[in-house]
Amino acid sequence: MALGPNDDHSGMDDATKLRGNAHWRLAVWGLRLAGLGLAVIAGGLVTRLWSTGAGLSILAVGMGIYLVGGVVVFIGFILVSRALPRLRPSYWRFRRTLMHDALQALS
Repeated sequence: MALGPNDDHSGMDDATKLRGNAHWRLAVWGLRLAGLGLAVIAGGLVTRLWSTGAGLSILAVGMGIYLVGGVVVFIGFILVSRALPRLRPSYWRFRRTLMHDALQALS
């Protein structure tokens, strides 16, 4: 197997550079916030079975949290892509690293 720019080992230094960036941490926290919003939306859907008013309120709060999380991810992603030098990792590598960092246990 030939080592090339698309090999997983070539992105190791990119991931460590990203983890040290404040904008990257903003995007990671935004993705975690969006996940929390999805959990609240699921709770609102379950609650809607028993109480229409409370269920709709919880759904509205969940949608608000989810939308704020999406905006934070987008802003952090744009800021980190502008902060990196011209030879940036591909979008898919960014995405995979973002998902990996967001799903890791908080330390």
